[in-house]
Amino acid sequence: MQTYKEASERLEEIVQRIEHESPDVDELTELVAEAVKLSKFCTDKLTKADKQLEALIAELDEAPKEEA
Repeated sequence: MQTYKEASERLEEIVQRIEHESPDVDELTELVAEAVKLSKFCTDKLTKADKQLEALIAELDEAPKEEA
């Protein structure tokens, strides 16, 4: 299973390769296809994390508050 960090690092590698190595059209197509998959993976991870954080914050807001 891939982590967000691994996926974002691979995305950065792909961008650097495209910008600095000028891959041929076949390799470029493969790199872009991989980048699209990685981008979707990262977006999904961030969306899931955001929802989890919102739920945790909501739990905090619902917790009984102690008086000082």
